[in-house]
Amino acid sequence: MVKKEILIVDDSEINRSMLRLMLEEEYDITEAENGAEAMAIIEKDDHIFRLILLDLVMPVMDGFQFLQELGNHKLDPEIPVIIISGDSSEESLDKAYGLGAVDFFTKPFNPSIVSHRVQNVINLYSHSYRDMLTGCYNRNGFIQIAEKFIQKEEDVTKYSMMFFDIKNFKAINSIMGNSGGDYVLKFISNGIQKSNLNPLFVARLEADHFVCLAEKGLVNYTSMMEENGSLLEFNGHTLQVRFRAGVAHLDIKRPVVEFMDRAKLALNYIEDEYLKPYAEFDGKMAQNYVNAAVVTSEFETSLDNGEFQVYYQPVMETSTGKVASAEALVRWIHPDRGLIRPDLFIPALEKDGYISRLDLFVDMKVNSVIKKWKADGLPVVPISVNLSWMDFYDADMIQLIKDRLENDPNSSKDIRYEITESSYAALKENRSIILREMRRLGAQLLMDDFGTGYSSLGMLMHYQFNILKIDMSIVRQLEVNAEVPHIVELIINMSHHLKMKVVAEGVETESQLNFLKNAGCDYIQGYYFSKPLPEEEFKAFLAKHLAEDKILTY
Repeated sequence: MVKKEILIVDDSEINRSMLRLMLEEEYDITEAENGAEAMAIIEKDDHIFRLILLDLVMPVMDGFQFLQELGNHKLDPEIPVIIISGDSSEESLDKAYGLGAVDFFTKPFNPSIVSHRVQNVINLYSHSYRDMLTGCYNRNGFIQIAEKFIQKEEDVTKYSMMFFDIKNFKAINSIMGNSGGDYVLKFISNGIQKSNLNPLFVARLEADHFVCLAEKGLVNYTSMMEENGSLLEFNGHTLQVRFRAGVAHLDIKRPVVEFMDRAKLALNYIEDEYLKPYAEFDGKMAQNYVNAAVVTSEFETSLDNGEFQVYYQPVMETSTGKVASAEALVRWIHPDRGLIRPDLFIPALEKDGYISRLDLFVDMKVNSVIKKWKADGLPVVPISVNLSWMDFYDADMIQLIKDRLENDPNSSKDIRYEITESSYAALKENRSIILREMRRLGAQLLMDDFGTGYSSLGMLMHYQFNILKIDMSIVRQLEVNAEVPHIVELIINMSHHLKMKVVAEGVETESQLNFLKNAGCDYIQGYYFSKPLPEEEFKAFLAKHLAEDKILTY
């Protein structure tokens, strides 16, 4: 660990040497022989002093003038000052305290008293850069000390930034209470500081997020895996504490917050949080980060310019091959970059809070298209639109949907709503009343992406759906994994038992189609029948199937 720094300001070399001998084992010492020299050192801004020991009587700039200058600089955090002068007159001390000094001890120096009072003052004034719960740095303190450390280092490539996130910390607080949560935070902080990483600096940034700067050569993933999943006892509870870690190896001298952001970003690329709960920042992540920034910066303008278009992928009845419905899918056609894939822009819009505006755009577009086609006497089928988890917190959007369902009797037949598994967390936070209201008003609800995560069965237990959609990642395993056909049959039978229809997504081969038909799957969606189509092509698709009497009527 890097030692705390103390600045000794005294024109007597003997006094400075004595204090250095008393303190240098625990602290890094910098010396100045007058106030002007001390101020020049501080203004260079390459130290983080935790304390100044100041003589009052000195040439060039005395202690009083120095205190005045120090106050004018409004340093953040403020550096506490202890007076070490032989002038202990009441008048001098009163003036020094009035200028901001916090303590005083007189010459000759008693080593034990000096050590204790220095430690007490540093601890007392650490609140502006220390996390009071864990004792490690807070965000501001870490940025200051790590920034200055990096700028002083000749070869920064020897170091790595690590960002730690405690898994399921909200659940820990719920089970063990706030005191238990605090205990876990202290446990993690202590564990990082005393680990084989031997970090230079450790900080608790906020809630359950920690960051540290360590030597690159000490970043040992095998050791981290051994430490992850430690069992913790608290008030009769046994808890397994797991964490995720993002790692950013320093390359060139750049602001420390950039390395912190890189390490945090790496968390998003952890593929298996149990087998490999860490990821290293690389160039691909950097490009994705830039792409995401471009997405959010251009979103508003692109939406106004009509660059977002709604495509429609038909859903076919398995037994007859008739068009049963369609799913509305948004596409971004950029004038310079062409087609931007949804997997690039949708996560970025979700992260930055724009996704509800896009979902509302799709919903209103679908509604207007259906009304126009009906007015023109064209064939229509029910079209489903996706609701993101963030939509459940957008009161205006939800109210628009409910008003339409209530005021337009045909709306519930024309537009359906697909609920993704990612919405489960939002629904659990007292948003489930929205689904109940939508069902009461006649809305058809589809559970999207079934089988992709841990919450799918939980959603089925707590919420009612009309249609379940088996995720394409499962359908694509039908021909390569011998267990998958049995699983798909079980899903279909379970759904029918719960009075739900089933859609299989991502069907591409005749073999997949035949299996699903024999297994009793109700509907098929995938490239075997059609890719997602622009509005005019989908209109032609419907017209062709109408001529062949292959549109399902309800």
